[in-house]
Amino acid sequence: MSYVKEKTVVKVAIDGVIQESQPDELLIDLINRTGGAVPHVCYHPQLGPVQTCDTCMVESNGRLVRACATAVADGMQISTKSAKAAAAQVEAFDRILSNHLLYCTVCDNNNGNCTVHNTTKLLAIEHQRIPFRSKPYEVDNTNPFYRYDPDQCILCGRCVEACQNVEVNETLSINWEDPNPRVLWDGGATIGESSCVSCGHCVTVCPCNALMEKTMLGHAGFLTSLKKSALSGMIDVVKGVEPETGYGSILQVSEAEEAMREHRIRKTKTVCTYCGVGCSFDVWTKDRHILKVAPEHGPANGISTCVKGKFGWGHINSEDRLTKPLIREGGQFREASWDEALSLVTRKLSEIKANDGADSLAFISSSKCTNEESYLMQKLARAVIGTNNVDNCSRYCQSPATQGLFRTVGYGGDSGSISDMEKADLVLIIGSNTAESHPVIATRVKSSHKLDGQKLIVSDLREHEMARRADLFLHPKPGTDLFWLNAISRYLLDNGLAHTKFLDQWINGLDEYRKSLETFTMEAASRISGVPETTLKMVHDRRGEGHVHSLGDGSNSAHPGFRYFDSHFEPLTCHRQLHAAGNRRFSAARPQQRARSQRPRIYAKHAAGLSACG
Repeated sequence: MSYVKEKTVVKVAIDGVIQESQPDELLIDLINRTGGAVPHVCYHPQLGPVQTCDTCMVESNGRLVRACATAVADGMQISTKSAKAAAAQVEAFDRILSNHLLYCTVCDNNNGNCTVHNTTKLLAIEHQRIPFRSKPYEVDNTNPFYRYDPDQCILCGRCVEACQNVEVNETLSINWEDPNPRVLWDGGATIGESSCVSCGHCVTVCPCNALMEKTMLGHAGFLTSLKKSALSGMIDVVKGVEPETGYGSILQVSEAEEAMREHRIRKTKTVCTYCGVGCSFDVWTKDRHILKVAPEHGPANGISTCVKGKFGWGHINSEDRLTKPLIREGGQFREASWDEALSLVTRKLSEIKANDGADSLAFISSSKCTNEESYLMQKLARAVIGTNNVDNCSRYCQSPATQGLFRTVGYGGDSGSISDMEKADLVLIIGSNTAESHPVIATRVKSSHKLDGQKLIVSDLREHEMARRADLFLHPKPGTDLFWLNAISRYLLDNGLAHTKFLDQWINGLDEYRKSLETFTMEAASRISGVPETTLKMVHDRRGEGHVHSLGDGSNSAHPGFRYFDSHFEPLTCHRQLHAAGNRRFSAARPQQRARSQRPRIYAKHAAGLSACG
């Protein structure tokens, strides 16, 4: 039986050219995907329609619509260049420019990615019909990592959308009833006094220079390091000639300066090493100065970062950083040359190997190292020294996860994905302070919980952020997770709540497993864990009929950690929630292997699993 549904294709005429699309695709995405050019300032593909700028107006079957908020329909006739659409786009952008002072040549954000600059060029704006109006607010420099300039803020709402519905910290807002609206932190506090966690989402999605990293200021441009008085004078000169020259020739000067920046600003794609989520981004550097971290297209994170990934790199050029080897002599360290230090290490390793054998030495590679560096470490251990005593510090917390995953699904890796978490009907978090340990993962759960009705159950010793957001918070006694999880498995089986057809088809050793649960009653679990029996039964009630995803972190280090992972899986298995693995039958001991060609294809709406982010 095939689970693949034949997709409906609709045909849309855009400026006289027939394009094919899916019924749920937004017009703006179709136009961009097919090489069209329609302005859009507030729209961002990873934020969705914000609908504040109106620059994406197009004509659909004779009437004006926002391309960012209109889904395609078969037979649509779209014009992006009609007189009516062009007039609406220019009028909307005029209102935006009344909130923004254009001075691109001396702006640190003049790097080819400024949406306001690019839209001015796209619409061939020569003069503003609505003059710029300064706002009665000071620049907010109270955050250590970024600043907000209200005078440059176009009030597009991107930053608010990112904070409210992507990061879900819910700090930013705009009071549209204010005669001089601006972005507000906690209703009007300074950034430094607000609940801002410095995740950087707002800065990343800002389409101009209103929100900028402080490390960019005065460093990105050739002229931006000049004194403020000099810059102000230059801006006044440009504004003085603009009525005669128009913006076109002024933008050409700024684009020439932007092209010069490309030769000295280096953009290096990398992966963050702070945790195991795998966020990727571009690091902008000028010589040894880091200008900023720019996420956008990372498969794990997209526009998302946490404070560590976005801003936590001050140590790289810190004056406290060691730049020379240190050798301990007489209980104190002294500086040494690299040749002296490496010679000392070589001599000591050779002496130990000669006296006690190669296996008296062991090598531990850091989890912060790249795969290539860890490979070289094991080559040093095995090929040079001659020992297999090589390890990685991640094994302390990850070996229980690996063993538990092998025992249950026959594969020592996560059986679910980040997108599975977002689509899940229920997320169960056990022993993980996800908002602190893996903040980007937490954003996905928080967003789905807020916007899509996802249910959230948290079991932890601490009442942290995820616990406060949870629909159900369990506060068991330390070390009792294994017991109450097994009790829920028994409760599902004893009360006919398990998916018996799924168990019969996919599970080995079910009778033995039932017998192993005899002592795990709800009454005993309540007594041992300290969680009321009615609360434990509510875990079952919240599970519904859909996709359940389980997150576990703290139980990695428990003893025996692999049994905690078995216990995480077993309630999911009883309720048909491990179908995502789909390539094996499951038992706690030996998964039955199947040929690859025989393994069924399982699709996302049936998927579930456990993710152990370490």
